[in-house]
Amino acid sequence: MSEPLRFGDIQQRACIAATHGLGKGLAAAARAAIAVADTVMAEASAQPHVAEAVAGAACGKGCGWCCHQVVGITAAEEDLLAEAFAAMPDDARRRLKARQTAAEVRLSQLSADKWQTARVPCPLLEDGACILHAARPLPCRAVLSADADACRRWREGEEEARIPLVAIQRGVYSHAQAGLAQALGMAGIPAQPVSLVEALSLMAD
Repeated sequence: MSEPLRFGDIQQRACIAATHGLGKGLAAAARAAIAVADTVMAEASAQPHVAEAVAGAACGKGCGWCCHQVVGITAAEEDLLAEAFAAMPDDARRRLKARQTAAEVRLSQLSADKWQTARVPCPLLEDGACILHAARPLPCRAVLSADADACRRWREGEEEARIPLVAIQRGVYSHAQAGLAQALGMAGIPAQPVSLVEALSLMAD
């Protein structure tokens, strides 16, 4: 019988891995924390109930309903995205900058407590897919839905609609981000997350 998954252990493992990764830079620390979460999910998927939940997920390329919410990222995840942004073709960067500016203008018209309910599309979303998917931050990796139609109804503002998240996926990647933030704080690097839109603003400029 396999041992129960302990989210506190995941945070500790991610913190240790990110601390080692910091020797090679912020982006390396983010990759290390992501690798811990990926490994834990792969191990957990050996359990039938986890494998069933993951296999039954409705997420797929072109389904971007959930990509309309505020995402908080650490400085390490910001650096990982910046690397990917720098490698993009010029025309793709220009399109991203235009979407980022539109999102920033929209959010600037709202109080912070209204950001989440405004359903502003992530600037990385293009034709229903994340253009920097391989470098996406941990909160995005934490989202795995069991019902795409429920996500659509949530995106369209249906009052009772909720994104039906696969709980274990959310827990693993959320605690990995907590471990990453802990490693940054221990290294004297600000650990407070910033919004993805704000981070993209700095990259685009």
